[in-house]
Amino acid sequence: MLEHSLAPEFQRGLDIALGDSLAPGGLTDVVKTYLFSCTIDNKSPKTINSYGRRLRDFLRFLKAQNIEQMPQITSDIIRLYLMSLYQRNLEPSTINACYRVLSALFTWLVEWKQIKRNPIAHIKAPKYPEKVIAPLRQEHIGRLLLLCDDDSFLSLRNKAIFLTFLDTGLRLSELASVQLPDIDFNRGVIKVMGKGAKERFVAIGKRTQKTILRYLLTRSDNYSCLWVTEERRPLTWRGIQTMIKRLGKRAGIIGVRCSSHTFRHTFATQALLNGAGEFEVQSLLGHSTLTMTRRYVASLNSENAVISHKKFSPVDRLFSK
Repeated sequence: MLEHSLAPEFQRGLDIALGDSLAPGGLTDVVKTYLFSCTIDNKSPKTINSYGRRLRDFLRFLKAQNIEQMPQITSDIIRLYLMSLYQRNLEPSTINACYRVLSALFTWLVEWKQIKRNPIAHIKAPKYPEKVIAPLRQEHIGRLLLLCDDDSFLSLRNKAIFLTFLDTGLRLSELASVQLPDIDFNRGVIKVMGKGAKERFVAIGKRTQKTILRYLLTRSDNYSCLWVTEERRPLTWRGIQTMIKRLGKRAGIIGVRCSSHTFRHTFATQALLNGAGEFEVQSLLGHSTLTMTRRYVASLNSENAVISHKKFSPVDRLFSK
C-alpha cells in the first residue's frame, strides 16, 4: 500500500485524522491513502480531520458488518449505513456531510481504478433544510463593542477581532492564521490563505485599521501572529470561538447565534445592502462559485421582503380604506 512509503510526518498526521482505534491494513489503509491524496490536493488540515472522523465512523460500521474489502461495499450497505445515522438522531446536515465525504471517497477510488463501479453513484444525497442564518443587528454589534469599551489589552484585542470579522467576512480559520506581515496598512489590505491554499486579499477600512494598530501597541512579544492571548501566546481559532461565544452571552444576544459564521454572514448582507455586487462579495468571501454567495443574497431578499411587507400588506391596506 501507498501508506508504507509516506513520510513519517504525513503518516502521523493521517493517524491523528483517522484515529488509532482501527487496526491497520485493508480498508483502513485505503482510507489513509485517500486522506493523503487530500493533503496533496491542498485540502486544509481541518478539512482532512473532518473527513477522517466521518470515515472512521464508516469503517467502524463496516467492521460491525464483517466487511473487510472494498469490493464488498455495495449500494445496499451504504443505504444501511445512512439509515443508521438517522437512527442515531443526527442532524440532517450532518448526515448530508457524511454522504458527501463517502461520495468523494468512492469517486476517488473509481478514478484511481481501485474499484470498477461506484456504489454510491445512484444514491441521492440526503436532503436537509437550509436554515436562514440571521445576521447580527446593529444593536447586537453595539452591545458587543460596549463590552470592549476600555483600554485594556483584552478589550482592544477583542474589539479588533470583532471589527476585522465585520469588515472582511473572513472565515474563523482564516482570521486566526493572519500573520503580521500579511497586513499592508499602506494599501489597507490583508493577505489571506483560504480554502485549498488559495491566496486572496481582503480590504479593511480606516476604523478597523486604527483599532488593530491600537491593539498592536499593547503587544510586547516576538510572535509574528496577529492575535495573541492575555499571556502573550498565539491565540488559536478555538480561543477566538470561545471568546465570541462568551461575550455573546454577556451581551445578552438571543435569537441570533453569536459565532464567527454569523459575523461572516453579517458582512455579506451588509456589503450587499451597501451596494456591493455579487461578484465582489464572492471574491472577498473566497467562494469558488456564486452558489454559496447567492445563499446570502436569497437570505437578504427574504429579510427585505419581510420588512417591505409592512408597506404592501394586503390585509392592512384593505382595512385602511
